[in-house]
Amino acid sequence: MMGYWGWGAGPWLGMWIIPVLVLGLILWLIFRGGYPATHCGERHHRKESAREALDRRYANGEISREDYQRMKQEIGL
Repeated sequence: MMGYWGWGAGPWLGMWIIPVLVLGLILWLIFRGGYPATHCGERHHRKESAREALDRRYANGEISREDYQRMKQEIGL
């Protein structure tokens, strides 16, 4: 006679499917980036620090090296 799930698997397989799926869902929620998705599927991003903004502006050529150095000293970096 066949078991609960087919060829002798018995109820063991059925007892482990739901807990494993729930654990997988929990792990996915924890490790997917930590930010909740918005309604558009985009994620919220943390606010850019002053150093990151300054580095970005310098890298994009928006400010000169002298301005970069001066601003970096002004914000205490």
